[in-house]
Amino acid sequence: MIRSTLIPMANRIYDVCIAGSGAAGGVLAAHLARAGADVLVLEGGPRLNTHTDFNTHALPFEFPNRHIPVMRPGKDGFDSERSRGVGGKTMLWNAVALRLSQRDFKGRSHDGAGEDWPIDYADLAPYYEQIEREVGVCGNRDGLEDLPDGVFLPPAPMKCSDVMVQRGAAKLGVKVIHVRKATRTVAGGGRPACHYCGNCMAGCDVAAKYNSYDVHMRPALAGGHLEIRPDSVVREVMVSNENRATGLRYVDRKTKAEGEARARCVVVSCACVQSVALLLMSKSRIYPAGMANSSGELGKNFIPHFTGGVEVFLEGLIGKPTTDDEGFLDHAYVPSFMHAQKRDYARSFGVQFNYQNRRATGWTRTIRGFGRDYKEAVKARYPAFLVFSPYGEMLPNAKSYIDLDPEKKDEYGLPKARRFVAWGPNDRKIFEDMQRWSVEILKSAGAEIHSVHPEPATNHEIGGARMGDDPKRSVVNANCRTHDVPNLYVVDASVFPSASEKNPTLTIMALAARTADDIGARLKRGEM
Repeated sequence: MIRSTLIPMANRIYDVCIAGSGAAGGVLAAHLARAGADVLVLEGGPRLNTHTDFNTHALPFEFPNRHIPVMRPGKDGFDSERSRGVGGKTMLWNAVALRLSQRDFKGRSHDGAGEDWPIDYADLAPYYEQIEREVGVCGNRDGLEDLPDGVFLPPAPMKCSDVMVQRGAAKLGVKVIHVRKATRTVAGGGRPACHYCGNCMAGCDVAAKYNSYDVHMRPALAGGHLEIRPDSVVREVMVSNENRATGLRYVDRKTKAEGEARARCVVVSCACVQSVALLLMSKSRIYPAGMANSSGELGKNFIPHFTGGVEVFLEGLIGKPTTDDEGFLDHAYVPSFMHAQKRDYARSFGVQFNYQNRRATGWTRTIRGFGRDYKEAVKARYPAFLVFSPYGEMLPNAKSYIDLDPEKKDEYGLPKARRFVAWGPNDRKIFEDMQRWSVEILKSAGAEIHSVHPEPATNHEIGGARMGDDPKRSVVNANCRTHDVPNLYVVDASVFPSASEKNPTLTIMALAARTADDIGARLKRGEM
């Protein structure tokens, strides 16, 4: 059931209470509910209807200021960090679904930098497969060591621009493969095949693209073991004098009234920075520096991906007729290839490209000309425009962390989270090299370079509640259970010890499925 009004729950003790309903919370809730556990999910944003709440097919002139709200559907309450909506970021993600490799899990052992995970690829491989089957991941089996194959639906066809880049990259010995996405290319599981309308990051109104509500939580609701409470902004993890998490304290988004939910097991899955912030806010006599923070590591080791960017016009497409080839945004991907290259830095990068919405045409402001000549120049270059976006792996450093702002508060009176990011020497070397390779690949593909981004930008927030075997150097153990509190778990990208260069969401979901097995087994043994 889904409830949207505060109902006293003082006498109700759930088996598991989860903060957050996205990639981690949604998978975890569904897997536990299917196994018979009574699960409550608290979500800070409203309930969403994917069929009616997303304006995915609109054109720029239909939005305020003629600007498409990428990753912001316009639904009331679904417009801030603390107000996501049921389904969380999976409602608005680009759906890229990549497995980490053994080299990613043991980066320090391979490269002498970063941090090893306390688990191996073999530990997560069966959960990767389980999630791929449940969500429907399209792609091609490419046989790459650093990008393990999975269980795939047929890949989406490459676009003309993808093939041009693929041919140019091949001249330099670089592979361009079909992208792997949690988007159905054939109908199944009650979901239609993608109809390639583009603008995936403003929502998918047919759920061809995976979201945690339609695919995991909604089917699980029928079993009677799952309850979802939208509009419930979690503000504190409660802890007893016996050092047990007893539940979650929250604020109703609409009325600002406070409520409590109690459970035998508590899971924080709010998304990286918000999860860290919640734990930091949850201060008590036992944990004056934040919940489960006896190590002092909470908030540290913040390692978001950093991105570059090269904007070009493919000369082979300049002046060609405009066609509707937006697709589901990016259909191709440049996987990591630097581990086979001689270089003076650790770790690697991969490249997503063609995922910028074609209806957003900010580049036209920099085209020279006036009147008819200007219009003709824009029209000629429109089908040829392409953005190349490499993603690099950041190494942990003491200057990159998350904390709470001592002065600024949100509308609920809760301190806002702050992010501090400092690029280390290794990060700078990767950034310079991935920009250089991007330009070379694009020139080899016959591109006219329009602009090269001079500084890195962040994407995919990762780290802050690191997983590890040593309680003095990490926040959670190999099962995502906090070292300090035996019935408190954290499941999202905050627990990643290293980032890899790959999109984190498939790994988040696999970790959630693995954690569900651990929690379920412990519930059966009476350990909660």
